[in-house]
Amino acid sequence: MFTLTKKTEYALIATCHLANAGQNIVSARDMAEAYGAHLPLLMNVLKKLNRGGILRSVRGARGGYTLAMGPKQISLSRLIEVVEGPPRLVKCALPQPDDPSCEISGGCPVSGPMAKISRRFGGFLRGVTVADLTSDDRYRGKRAKGTRRTAAR
Repeated sequence: MFTLTKKTEYALIATCHLANAGQNIVSARDMAEAYGAHLPLLMNVLKKLNRGGILRSVRGARGGYTLAMGPKQISLSRLIEVVEGPPRLVKCALPQPDDPSCEISGGCPVSGPMAKISRRFGGFLRGVTVADLTSDDRYRGKRAKGTRRTAAR
């Protein structure tokens, strides 16, 4: 079964929450409380997203996070890459077919097809944005809980 890691889930939750918050600053604690997320893990994910240029952090007692760019500019692929590294379905498929971490890569009958599938999957992930994830009618026009104040840009 293919599943996203908890880090990627938290990255998705946080970026969607911040997209719904607009330019308002939201603290890690407020996001964790709103979704029942484990605060230390969420904080680590937010730091990675900040370092990766997806989020902007605001320091201080009323600090927190905002998106560093518009939700249409943040692809699911980029989000996963910042948090986990390049997305790939199997170790040998991308970026190098002869990945030494696979014991059978030399004679594997599925490495070529899996590389093709991984490229298609990567294209799909590059085509999905945070804006796509927040465009659901249930979320449209809904103010994100835990927002504080408008960030100065």
